[in-house]
Amino acid sequence: MGALIAASRQADAAVDAELSMHCSDLQRLLDSRSESVVGGVLLSLPVPVTGLAIVRSEAGLVVHVAETVVCCELRTRLKNYVRHFADRLPQLSLEERLEVLTRRHMQRCMSGSQSLPAKHRQLMFLGWLRLWFLQRQNEPAARLRQQQAWLSCLLHEPEKRVRRLWREHLVWFHFNYARRLLHLENRSGGARYLETFVWPDKDDYLRAIHDNGASRVLLSIHMGDFFGAFRILSAVSDTGRRVISLRRDRDRDRGSDNGMQHFSADRVSHQVYYHDQQKPAAIVAALRSGRHTLATLFDLKDDFGNTVVVEFFGQRARFVKGPAQLAILGRSRIFPFVCFEHHGRPCIEMAPVIDTRLRPGESLHQGTKRITQTLVALAEMWIRRWPAQWKYLPLLPTYFEIPQRHE
Repeated sequence: MGALIAASRQADAAVDAELSMHCSDLQRLLDSRSESVVGGVLLSLPVPVTGLAIVRSEAGLVVHVAETVVCCELRTRLKNYVRHFADRLPQLSLEERLEVLTRRHMQRCMSGSQSLPAKHRQLMFLGWLRLWFLQRQNEPAARLRQQQAWLSCLLHEPEKRVRRLWREHLVWFHFNYARRLLHLENRSGGARYLETFVWPDKDDYLRAIHDNGASRVLLSIHMGDFFGAFRILSAVSDTGRRVISLRRDRDRDRGSDNGMQHFSADRVSHQVYYHDQQKPAAIVAALRSGRHTLATLFDLKDDFGNTVVVEFFGQRARFVKGPAQLAILGRSRIFPFVCFEHHGRPCIEMAPVIDTRLRPGESLHQGTKRITQTLVALAEMWIRRWPAQWKYLPLLPTYFEIPQRHE
């Protein structure tokens, strides 16, 4: 029996190793081609393997294995997919080759040792250069024009301004991650950089939390240096408070530093909860016990959990309901805020506190939808004010329920 078990484990390990090899092959394909070209292929040839996805990050398109599934059938399916994917890719042009080279320079700039102002200047030039090469590729340029036309309609802005916003967004997308690395890696100069934050309504926030042992929920969107803003807010928390931060899953954190130990560790303790590990009941229990803060982001779609339908830019859209529902069940008020850059300095702006108590006769679902709608209305206002600084600007149309647009 022991020999059979050992043989079975060896077979599983061999299949798992081959699955990893095919994932690596797919990753090399993604790294070698323009994101726009790859995106066009993915539209007609989506990934057929359950538990495997291609996600866009500051490091480019990344093959992400959300589940470990050792299966000969999946191995064969992925092997065939990689072959078909490679066959669908058009011939590599000089313009695409130069765009990929420029993208790699932008990625190296993010993690380089230059000062933040130097990185910003370099990223501005590289961003302009990358778009220039992109616009000289027929199909990618056509898709880019279509995306920009969509945004022009949604933002009620002329296409000329949207083209400028797109260029600015490409810079902010990379520069904000460069700033986040100051916190994630605890780099020198990080403390001095935090001192540059502007927070006009800090005193109002301090009065709201003064001598208050109740739990609270801090919510923001992927705009500006939100990671630095969470650090600023952490620095004024009462000593002994516990902070919970939500992450998508443990796989994405392997081999990386989540940076939580740099959040005013002398005053508060931080714990990271993973969607695939901890149950929502654990967070609710912690909030109900008092002296806890849940810190997370709410501008997320269904790949981060169950959603609720709300109105967003005049369209039916789906947003995760977890943040609002956890606050309701945890009997905690929500403190929404946004971080953005203005005149060269990062700024924090607080929104009115949201009371999460259910209204008379209101169900949990109704209350969740109402509060999520309040949050999404804030997000829309912030995005309209600083569209280029929102991380997901190019993905804005994907938030909408497509079938309902034709009703």
